[in-house]
Amino acid sequence: MRRQLLDLHSALVDSERREYERVRGRMTDRAFLEALIGAPELAWLNPFTSLIVRLEEVVEENAAENVRGAAVADCVAEIRKLLRPNAGGFGFQRKYAEAMQRSPEVVVAHGRAVAVVGREES
Repeated sequence: MRRQLLDLHSALVDSERREYERVRGRMTDRAFLEALIGAPELAWLNPFTSLIVRLEEVVEENAAENVRGAAVADCVAEIRKLLRPNAGGFGFQRKYAEAMQRSPEVVVAHGRAVAVVGREES
């Protein structure tokens, strides 16, 4: 699951970089990273990034198996809710739908991520 979520995140970042640079011109990796962290136009990626980080932290925690399992299940449920593109929606879902319209790589990565998080539910 980790690989598929990171691949989707990477595809989204790459897609957004192309769009961001199309408007503003080519940027160094450092300049784009700073934009990714601070630009309001790219802030929509933050919920997904945060959930991936939270999932990583939960997996690495030294908690009891049942506590960790419940926390992982909560993260996966939140990811599942987030990964529902909606062109008529707001925030993440709308921007996600736009990225899927622009980028075949995002569509492929979305399919792989949704398949794996769907399989994780018990």
